[in-house]
Amino acid sequence: MIKPKIDKKTLKYGSASIILAVIFISLVFVVNLVVTALTEKFNLYVDLTEEQLYEISESSFDLLSDMGDEEVKFIFLTPLDELDNNNYTKNVKTLALEYEEKFDNITIEYVDMLKNPTAVTKYRKDYTLSSTTVIVESAKRFVAFDISECFVYSQDESGNYTYYAFNGEYRFTSALLRVTNENSPKAIFTINHGETVPTYFKSLLADAGFEVVHLDLSEGNIPSDAKLVVINDPQTDFTGLESEEKGKSEITKLSSYLENGGNAMIFVDPQTPVLKNLDELCALWGIGIEHGYSIADDQNSIAAFNSQALISRYDTADENLKKFHTSISQAENPIKTVSFYTVPLKILPLTDVSRRVGTILSSYATSYVPVSDTQNLYEGVMPLLVAGYREVYDPESNDYLRNYLIVGGSTYLAGDVFLHTYQNTYANSELIKSMVSEVTNEVMLLEISYKVFNDTTLTIDNYTSRKWLMALVFVLPALVLVASLAVFIKRRHL
Repeated sequence: MIKPKIDKKTLKYGSASIILAVIFISLVFVVNLVVTALTEKFNLYVDLTEEQLYEISESSFDLLSDMGDEEVKFIFLTPLDELDNNNYTKNVKTLALEYEEKFDNITIEYVDMLKNPTAVTKYRKDYTLSSTTVIVESAKRFVAFDISECFVYSQDESGNYTYYAFNGEYRFTSALLRVTNENSPKAIFTINHGETVPTYFKSLLADAGFEVVHLDLSEGNIPSDAKLVVINDPQTDFTGLESEEKGKSEITKLSSYLENGGNAMIFVDPQTPVLKNLDELCALWGIGIEHGYSIADDQNSIAAFNSQALISRYDTADENLKKFHTSISQAENPIKTVSFYTVPLKILPLTDVSRRVGTILSSYATSYVPVSDTQNLYEGVMPLLVAGYREVYDPESNDYLRNYLIVGGSTYLAGDVFLHTYQNTYANSELIKSMVSEVTNEVMLLEISYKVFNDTTLTIDNYTSRKWLMALVFVLPALVLVASLAVFIKRRHL
């Protein structure tokens, strides 16, 4: 049997085919590694989610337009590469990278608080830190929040939480405003009259850049730069004339503050006792309180609660007060505002011609105030949220300047239940933000909304993405290799 001879020309071309295939496959892997590394280093990604989770809205750019070039750091307490191990932490990291790319003054850092505890000592004075804490810091000040605060969640009957929306843009933009504002406006919550200070009302103010202060009026004066005073659920009266000689009359301090253009909000409920001095102050602004009674409505109320969870009407009679809820009431499908466990309010006659009074929210005509099983004290439309305001003409602006005393008949209007637990179901949170924004002329991040997750709305979903990855990294090189082998074998038998 004659041993076949190897054609040197065939061997030459066949070997070249295999070498080219190997080089091609190697190049694919190298390119893949390089692109991955560059993506991590330079944030080279395309947001393919329909919700554009990682896009920074024009509202944020407008709000941050005065931020300047002061250096701001986003400090993570988890190694940045480990944030990719969880979809939620990866969302937050990706958005942070987007801020870093879009704003030249923002940088991202990682601090190992276990190996370097002194690096976070100053933050511990104001915050409880954990591996999921994010710190936003400028030369002026710092704020911190937990990664979980970048998400909107629901809770089932078993107490299990489900994240259903991404609120990272709101959280990062509000933090940037807080640390870069030249002067933080003050919001005052009074204390030492049995008041409660709602956690999420405070958060709304802090997110907008307010410095929130607790103040005992018997011991201190209202700062001249305070934009808002909040009295929530008072149980004892504010001192009046009996303390005037000592210069400690709390009502005098409140009155002077309002007369000099300040703004105040008072929230009471059916259990609020008669507070003679505070009631008289409200009466001067045209607002009365029917202590000890609660409004009910069997038709226009939230069934999940009871007939005292009133669905509120957005009043439009007063143009200057209608603007408090226009962003809500004029929407295509207005969200309901709920006034739960509400004391009836009254509109009183005014003696000061510079003052006006009107309703912001009222009940429906089906509401009533029961005093027994068979008798009602009142029936029909009743004020739930009332504002007294003063108008002073300003020749420089050729317009009227207004300041407000707002009284709500429900402490739940601005309480944690509706500002947090049901913030995405009812409009209480948006109403409070809108009112604060109107009376203080401070931005309340009204236009930055959360982005609801939708697993089916990816333009390229994870499954398709993996298929393309397999095709490019494995299938295509394999086809090239098979084709090369085929050419090699064919040429051997030529």
